[in-house]
Amino acid sequence: MITDELSPADRADLYARLHSGNPGDLERYRRACEGATTILELGCGEGRVLRALAAPDRHLVGVDLDPGLLALARHRCGRARPRPASLRLIAGDMRTLALGRAFERVLIPYSGIFCLADEAEVIAALSRAREHLAPGGEVIFDAYQVDAVHDELAGEAIVDDPPIAVAELRWRGRDYDVLEASRWRPGEQVVEVRYEHRPRDGGAPIRSAIRHRYLLVRELPRLLVAAGLRLLALEGGFEGAPLDEASEQFVVRAAAADG
Repeated sequence: MITDELSPADRADLYARLHSGNPGDLERYRRACEGATTILELGCGEGRVLRALAAPDRHLVGVDLDPGLLALARHRCGRARPRPASLRLIAGDMRTLALGRAFERVLIPYSGIFCLADEAEVIAALSRAREHLAPGGEVIFDAYQVDAVHDELAGEAIVDDPPIAVAELRWRGRDYDVLEASRWRPGEQVVEVRYEHRPRDGGAPIRSAIRHRYLLVRELPRLLVAAGLRLLALEGGFEGAPLDEASEQFVVRAAAADG
């Protein structure tokens, strides 16, 4: 996440207001965590998923690299009801994490797996997720499916999608129109999504960008094996439907290969 001329706190708050999850994702993670009392979320951001999973018998740990988002998570999770048995928010890197404890569920929601720079980092993060699994535990992550777009752009160096209006929001007492534009580099499996928050009362816009190194669905089995995981299920969205070309998201459930 890159935002110009904002404090870490304002940057995190603006990001969280615009990126509030996908329809159905919280309920999907609630179902995935039924019966689990120890849950680790990698890339927890402002704590949206952790708050949805809070329960009196649960021990929750959230990990993120962004100090602004972690500060926001501490504020928001501190008001979560019901309160979990314990909640820790840790500044850490999912590629190198070593907490010395195991969890029944390890989650990487909301395309967090796409924030990693290359295949080696993906394998490292998934390997760390596996190493934090309790016996019988599961790693669960979701992301948007981009295989068809990637194949359509194959052979192109750079492809720019024009800006489109995606949101209207009120922030710090001002109303903004939010435009989104994407720059694709299919040879690198990279898309940079650029946002422009235009104040309706005039003045300079706020610009930000998110860089994703996306995975293709057909790569997932190989990456899971390299990380010591075995695929349990590959779903086409948050309702558990089979994955097909029309699926906007995919959801992966995996377990330790030797478990």
